[in-house]
Amino acid sequence: MRKARASLMDSDYSGIEYLLSAYGGMGSFNDLILGQSDENGVLYRKPGHVELNERFDELRNEAAKLAEFIKRNT
Repeated sequence: MRKARASLMDSDYSGIEYLLSAYGGMGSFNDLILGQSDENGVLYRKPGHVELNERFDELRNEAAKLAEFIKRNT
């Protein structure tokens, strides 16, 4: 995401393709879950992890929609 952002900040729209390529497939940006850790094989979740991931999902979806819009209109 930093690479995509840097490209876009430089008006290099290859950042759009780079960002969109992060979505889909196993181990992709869509699979990222925040607020959890694994310690000695035990999964721990931070308080508020549900709300954190709901907000992250909203932002992730909005980024994809915006990238698709830019791709279609440039």
